[in-house]
Amino acid sequence: MQLSGTRNKSFLAAAGVFLIAKFKWVLALLKWSKFGGTFITMAASLATYAVFYGWKFAVALIYLIFVHEMGHVIAARRKGITTSPAVFIPFVGAFISMKDKPRDAATEAYLAYGGPLAGLISFLPAIGLYYATEDPFWALVIYLGALINLFNLIPVSPLDGGRIVSVLSSKIWFIGLAGLFIVVYFRPSPITILILIFGVVTWWNRQREGYRAAIVAHEKYNLVRLRDSIQEWPSMNSTFELKRELQSTIAESERVIQHTRKTLIPFIHDNEKLAREKAKLDLGYSLQALELVKQWEFQPVYFYEADPQNPAPSELLVRVQRELNEKLAIVNEQLERLSTYYEAPRSVKWKVLVAYLLLAAVLSAFAVYGHELVQQFEVNM
Repeated sequence: MQLSGTRNKSFLAAAGVFLIAKFKWVLALLKWSKFGGTFITMAASLATYAVFYGWKFAVALIYLIFVHEMGHVIAARRKGITTSPAVFIPFVGAFISMKDKPRDAATEAYLAYGGPLAGLISFLPAIGLYYATEDPFWALVIYLGALINLFNLIPVSPLDGGRIVSVLSSKIWFIGLAGLFIVVYFRPSPITILILIFGVVTWWNRQREGYRAAIVAHEKYNLVRLRDSIQEWPSMNSTFELKRELQSTIAESERVIQHTRKTLIPFIHDNEKLAREKAKLDLGYSLQALELVKQWEFQPVYFYEADPQNPAPSELLVRVQRELNEKLAIVNEQLERLSTYYEAPRSVKWKVLVAYLLLAAVLSAFAVYGHELVQQFEVNM
């Protein structure tokens, strides 16, 4: 018997080597295809779950997660947003990344809502299968599907719930963080701790958006001032006053930076910190302008038809103005996003709130129902 078992193992090993050698091109094709990452990571997660929980449970779990992610993909396509294929991570779940940013929080909420909604639909067939077969496995699928998607509705970013309620008020994140902290305190797990950390970072960044908007607005001020100043240079009789003004700004900016305390606490020292950041921007743009003036003074001047009253535009200044306009467009986009991203009509907020509460209630009901079914079989056993 032992010899037979050894031969069987040798046969299986040889067969495995043969298949890998013959079909390694399939793995290469999957790796480089559009959905190769999805298939490979899905297979790896499936195998990992199967080792711990068995193949049947692993297939059900992968199915539930996959449908959830496809809900996000479909919602993104309906909004014209391109996404990456889904990537699975064992004991974490799966994720997709957006190649285009949502234009506002309402659009982001729509994309986030698609996952749990599809997740709800994913386990509905298990209800019929349970009543048809009375197999406890389908009761487990109902409970697991409801629990996964209900967990995703916790109002903490980066979970779907946090991204949904952001259109209502990002202050709700704090409530979600408090609840998640209680869960982590009493029942810590790597995934909940990781979500809590990401949630705190996201909430913190949201609270600092007003401060960042003030910095971006000051950068816009410097860009416009430099661009408009360059337009006046060709008509100047002398650059002496211009250079003196720039040197004065440089000296004042350096003084502010030097006399600002090194350790500044957010919120408490925001005014002082903002003054220092503005001074850094003033210093950078003044140094750029001063260097540009020096370069421009040594540029040859050309005239249309040799007319000294009709000078041709400086190629140097034209190029710099074009670069400033391109950068200004980016800064304007950043400023608009920081200022208006979370704004939404009252009607949209009501729709999001009702849809969120309704989905949470339905998933909660199914979670309780599935849990009761699972407990019945545990008691009977």
